[in-house]
Amino acid sequence: MLRQSLAALAFTSFLTLSSVPCQATVVIDPALGWSGEFAWFGGIGPIGFITTPNEDEWWSSDWSITTSSDCVMPRITAFDAYSVGDEFAFYLDNVLTGWTSTYHDGSGYFHGEYDDLALTAGTHTFTFFVTATAPDLFEGSAKADFAAVTPAAVPEPSSVFLLGAGVGTLALCRWKHHN
Repeated sequence: MLRQSLAALAFTSFLTLSSVPCQATVVIDPALGWSGEFAWFGGIGPIGFITTPNEDEWWSSDWSITTSSDCVMPRITAFDAYSVGDEFAFYLDNVLTGWTSTYHDGSGYFHGEYDDLALTAGTHTFTFFVTATAPDLFEGSAKADFAAVTPAAVPEPSSVFLLGAGVGTLALCRWKHHN
C-alpha cells in the first residue's frame, strides 16, 4: 500500500512539474545576440518571463551573456508594440542602468535604447522592469533585442611618444657622457 501511494505521489509530482515552464536564464550568444519577446503580469514591477522563438516555452525573467574578453554590445533595445503606455527600465547585473535614449514612436509606443555597452570579461545579467503600463492593463508584452558583441578597442601605446622618449634619453646619456 505504501509503495502504491509513493508511486502515485511520484507520478502526480511528475505531471505537475512537467507542466511548469522552464525557468533557466536565457543565454545570449555573444556572436549572434538575441531577439524575442518578454511579458509581465501584475502591473509595475519586474518582467514575468521571456518567451522562446517558438513561443511555446516560458523562461526566466533575465538574460545572461558570458564573454572571454572585454567587449562592447553595440545596442540593446526594449520596445512596446502591443498596448500604448508600457515603459521599461534596464538593469545590468542587478543595477538600474539608464537608457542612452528613449522615445515614443509615431504610434505612441515606448522605445528604450542603450548604445555601446562596455562589458568586461565574465558573465553579466540583463533584465527589464516595467515602470508604466497601458491604461487599465496590468499585463502585457514587448520586444527586446541584444546585438552581438564586438571586441573592445585595445588602446595602443603612443608609438611616437615612446620613440621620442627613447631617442631623447639616448641623446641625454650621450651628452652627459661627453661632458
